[in-house]
Amino acid sequence: MSVSASADLGPSSDREARRRLGAAAMADTRGPIHWIGANLAAALGYFVLGMAVSQFFAVYGLFPAPIWLPASVAVVAATLGGARMVPGIFAGSFAINFLVFEASLPATLLISVGNALGPVIAAALLARFRPPNGIFTRFTGVVAFIVCNVLLHPAITASTGTLALAMQGDLLPTQLYSLWIQWWLCDSGGTLCFAPALLLLLGIERETQAADPDRFRRNLAIWAAVAVGAVALFATLPLPGAIPWGLPFLLVIPLSWVALRISLRAAYSLVSLVAVVAAGATVAGFGPFQGPEVGNPLQLVGVLIVLLALTVLTIVSLVSELREAEAASEAKSMLVAAASHDLRTPLNAMIGFSELMRDETWGPIGNPRYRTYVEHIHESGLMLAEIINGILDLSKIQAGRRELTVRRLEWSKVGDACLRLIAPQAQQKSVILTTRAEPGIVVHADEMALRQILINLLSNAVKFTPAGGHVVLHCTQMPDGGTAIEVVDDGIGMDAAGVAKALEPFGQVGPGGGGTGLGLPIAARLAALHGGTLDIVSTPGEGTVVRVTLPAPRPPGA
Repeated sequence: MSVSASADLGPSSDREARRRLGAAAMADTRGPIHWIGANLAAALGYFVLGMAVSQFFAVYGLFPAPIWLPASVAVVAATLGGARMVPGIFAGSFAINFLVFEASLPATLLISVGNALGPVIAAALLARFRPPNGIFTRFTGVVAFIVCNVLLHPAITASTGTLALAMQGDLLPTQLYSLWIQWWLCDSGGTLCFAPALLLLLGIERETQAADPDRFRRNLAIWAAVAVGAVALFATLPLPGAIPWGLPFLLVIPLSWVALRISLRAAYSLVSLVAVVAAGATVAGFGPFQGPEVGNPLQLVGVLIVLLALTVLTIVSLVSELREAEAASEAKSMLVAAASHDLRTPLNAMIGFSELMRDETWGPIGNPRYRTYVEHIHESGLMLAEIINGILDLSKIQAGRRELTVRRLEWSKVGDACLRLIAPQAQQKSVILTTRAEPGIVVHADEMALRQILINLLSNAVKFTPAGGHVVLHCTQMPDGGTAIEVVDDGIGMDAAGVAKALEPFGQVGPGGGGTGLGLPIAARLAALHGGTLDIVSTPGEGTVVRVTLPAPRPPGA
């Protein structure tokens, strides 16, 4: 702000990171001629924009301007060159304050020092918290931008400006706080309404998504329609009942659409246009904010600017995070599937050949130690195959590619088949397997998925139950037609932290459990795919109850 306030406010991310590193290296190697030119451009831009803003608002008796747009030039210059741009920002501020506003030399010097150091300090701090893919691609980046450039930078310039005017002795102590708030609002509003647009238009900050070149004409037509509508909205005469004062706030809808469907650059250029038009028209006495029911029109302009700017930046950053997370998840799933497929071929050969050697199909092995080694190879191969199959199952579920064929199943057949598969494991550990279920229970589920859930739960229960313990498979039909399945054991049990860990992929709980740590997570996700739940109640030293509920079938047409 000027002294005038004394009177009265992915693969793409890798490419982007390399581009940023290259730009930083280039910035360090650019010669003095480049930086002299950049400083001259910053000084000229600051001075010309300051002249235009101050002269326009002075016509309507506003001194200072309610929004100090040169603050945006200072922010962009500091972001581009850091401390190298201090001379240009200082010179532009000095020229506007000393030549146009005719401030005293000491006041001009102190104000210009603050106007130059404020954005440079903010830019240096922002660089420490800057997300690698760009400020506006992460919500944390948007917050950092607001804190550094919209809050901190104006606070520095307002503090030095207020101090400069206080040193002149023209102000009463009671006026200092009001002046500081006014100065801070001027620079904060100017930064918020213009700086992001400049950063994006000049290519200093990365776009969250590129506009589709094949739809350039359509995008341009939409952008122009929103711009013309916004200008027309604020060009109206303040006739009673002509346009409700709340109507401009609905501009958040088309601006959000432009941000998500076209680009952030296009949307924020509209935000800047709306901010300038709304402020200028309102000061000139036009637009819906001039109605008799509006107490402070310029205050509404400020609220509108903040609403539009923060909504566009927040929506775009959150959607950008979601898109990158989805892309990363898809890439991870493809990598896991490809790697697992490539591992399966040699692994199946290893398991098959080790079985032939273990069974001595083509003759005796000879040395007994070799038999032991072959057993270890075979067991390790089976373990690795189990891990790969578990990872593939989990990745399919997480990627939404596990399809279910839900049909009516007889519980007795599915439950008994799973118990028979687990029986050898239970006999080896001397664990007693039993089942309790009423006759005629029907389950509506995908048979393969249900078998996988039961085998995983029963296998876990047997694994963590000592010799002589009991594992019970219990099933009941709920009144609404759904099914409740429980696997109860009197094994080692878990505390609350252990339960949470057991439900995480590769979470291992308890000593000597073995396994992959994928059984419970897969069972929980398969239950969720059915629209059901998986809950665990466990007490250390007493045992565990795992309860799976599966919903009743939906009525036709529901």
